[in-house]
Amino acid sequence: MFFRRRSVPVYFGSVRFFKNMILLCVIVLIMVPSIFAFRYKAISEQERQYIELLETEAQMREFEQLSAETVAQSDFVPEHPAYQDLYPDFYAPQPLNATERTEKTIYLTFDDGPSERTDEILKILKDKDVKATFFVIGQSDEADLQRMRDIVAAGHTIGMHSYTHNYTQIYSSVEAYLEDMYQIFVQIRETTGETPTVFRFPGGSINAYNRGIYRELIAEMLRRGFVPCDWNLSGGDATGTPAPATEIIRSVVGPAADVTRGFVLMHDAQAKKTTVEALSIVIDRLTELGFTFEKLTPQTMPVLYGYQG
Repeated sequence: MFFRRRSVPVYFGSVRFFKNMILLCVIVLIMVPSIFAFRYKAISEQERQYIELLETEAQMREFEQLSAETVAQSDFVPEHPAYQDLYPDFYAPQPLNATERTEKTIYLTFDDGPSERTDEILKILKDKDVKATFFVIGQSDEADLQRMRDIVAAGHTIGMHSYTHNYTQIYSSVEAYLEDMYQIFVQIRETTGETPTVFRFPGGSINAYNRGIYRELIAEMLRRGFVPCDWNLSGGDATGTPAPATEIIRSVVGPAADVTRGFVLMHDAQAKKTTVEALSIVIDRLTELGFTFEKLTPQTMPVLYGYQG
């Protein structure tokens, strides 16, 4: 007697197997983002602020590691590149030590001056008993050179922005950038008697013009002891057409509620009349939010854009 062996359906590799695998993948794709979303929502606001603080401090440590003690060992700067020998007097008068961090503080900064608006800005700052920082560009007019001296005499910080403010020219190479910055360094020092220690890259530390060399630029300026500073609040007054004063006020004051230290970007140029119109109200509104005002110093931990791949 012959018995017919009962056939066992093959599961692995069958159509049913692949259907189930596809279904499982779909479930995973749906559930994983949901789990992460739920986890993120569960993080308290205090925890979120702590995470942001850690990210900021970690970012600053990354920049500090590019100081004089470590820059030669970095993986993107060749050992002792030739540009390090340029301008042997182009150094900050103190070693890099930007670690001071004061909560609920606003740092008002004005780029591109001095100009006719500088006098009006200085008067408002004096009336409000507020100190600020002016990142200046190269000047040839004696009236503007006097305004540089007025900035320092009033107790504000004068910092380097660039000499020519010509993005294409200054970001064409590390050597070109150092040449331009050295010119404004010398002009500030000889005009005011003050040796500048802080600076701002035109367009910020990472921009469309310096993407190929921004790491070398930051590393070299840090090696020389200078402190860069970007911004986390902006008046939005950089455009050619002056922004309305109400828009400048809204652009600064609205987002200020989300920062513990605010680095405000505004501009000092002849056309920036609405910036002057907005300044008093900006100061009053930020004061109402509980902020105090300080100028940048070499000890101030700056806000900086994160490195990009």
